[in-house]
Amino acid sequence: MRRERALLLLIVAAFVASVAFAIAQHVPFENDETVYATQARAWAAGGPVTGVGLQRAPLLPAIGTLVYKAGARSEWPFRLTGLVFGSAAVVLLWALARAVAGPRAGLIAAAIFAGAPTIMQRSAQFMTDVPATALLLALALVLWHNRARAGPALLFAAPIAAAAFYIRYASILPIGLLVLIALVLWHDGLLRDPLLAAGTIVLFGVLLVPHALHAIHETGTPWGIVTYSTHSAGRRYVGQGLLQYLAWLPFALAGPVAGIAMVAGIVAAAVRRSKAATFIVAPAAVDVLVLGLTEHGDERFIFFPVALLCVAGALFVSQIATPKRLVAAVLSLGLIGAGIYTVAHTGSARAHRLPPVLAGRAIAARAHGPCTVLAAEIAETTWYSGCSTYPFGAPAADFAVFYRIGGVRLTGQPKDPPAGAVQIASSRSGGRVVATVYALSGP
Repeated sequence: MRRERALLLLIVAAFVASVAFAIAQHVPFENDETVYATQARAWAAGGPVTGVGLQRAPLLPAIGTLVYKAGARSEWPFRLTGLVFGSAAVVLLWALARAVAGPRAGLIAAAIFAGAPTIMQRSAQFMTDVPATALLLALALVLWHNRARAGPALLFAAPIAAAAFYIRYASILPIGLLVLIALVLWHDGLLRDPLLAAGTIVLFGVLLVPHALHAIHETGTPWGIVTYSTHSAGRRYVGQGLLQYLAWLPFALAGPVAGIAMVAGIVAAAVRRSKAATFIVAPAAVDVLVLGLTEHGDERFIFFPVALLCVAGALFVSQIATPKRLVAAVLSLGLIGAGIYTVAHTGSARAHRLPPVLAGRAIAARAHGPCTVLAAEIAETTWYSGCSTYPFGAPAADFAVFYRIGGVRLTGQPKDPPAGAVQIASSRSGGRVVATVYALSGP
């Protein structure tokens, strides 16, 4: 047990080191990060919330509010949230795989998941996907431990599931899949105490009452925000996401080690058809299928299915006669490779995300009191300028920003600045003009 914990600590330490290094690069926020940070700032100290849509769940901004009140003004304190939840996800994945198939499977699963470049990269950001994955893994672990004979610990499933929902509304799908499949497989054990099972369901429902009231106020129905989130998914055609996910397998979705392990785990589960394999693979497969049909593809949307499939891959590897040193070498190379990828990707992202920072500084230096900006990058400009930001065509504004990324003008910008506009800043990066800021005289 002591050796197992030492190895787990080594895996987590390698993961934390790479993620912390990426956070220390102080790369500007990307779009979704600015949305959550802007909402957090507004709740903590007031201010504009342009760019924050109804589909954004409230728990991550609530955490960000505490971070902002603690004095955070730059990116890295917010991103520590991702580091904490990412580390927790690695540990919870170890615990789940260990509970299902023993210590060896637990360590292999943790190393596979920690060595997925996409997981490592997103754990260095202020985003909802990694935190939601950690919470959903905790829910799966609670259900597993209560499958044979449910005890009072089953009640923990309710607040964990509610937290996963409030961190990311799309978590409602894997929550439902986990519960449904667990009930199909182990209904006798989970429903052994009807009062306990009913109490867990009622508690979950009570915890969702604030959301239902908010949804009724905003959309007229308790489920309106969830359906709104689906409609704002941004797909071009039905099945777009599924085709992208299939095209990304086995390597692009989560790196070569995790990709190969996931495919092997799926095949092994289909062949063996055990209850344990079904509980791990079925929710992942259905989740990917439904999301692939209803949303555009993005690797972070399916982090929880990836996590479960890493467990499935670990079950397969732990059950075959594979030399321990070979397994350790492959997993170590995966962790090292993921760290290198994360660092390289973080550096390359800086140039792409820098223009709103430069434009925001120029505006903040000249704005006095509440202000309004016209720009194509709405959320980013709102965060870095501190001004309400709207797309071009709004009736009146104090400033306008014209962005260029890689020397190319962004879409959604008029050819020429509004009449009466006066250029007040021209920001450069890499020898190119990336943002031009104008002061406007009015409508």
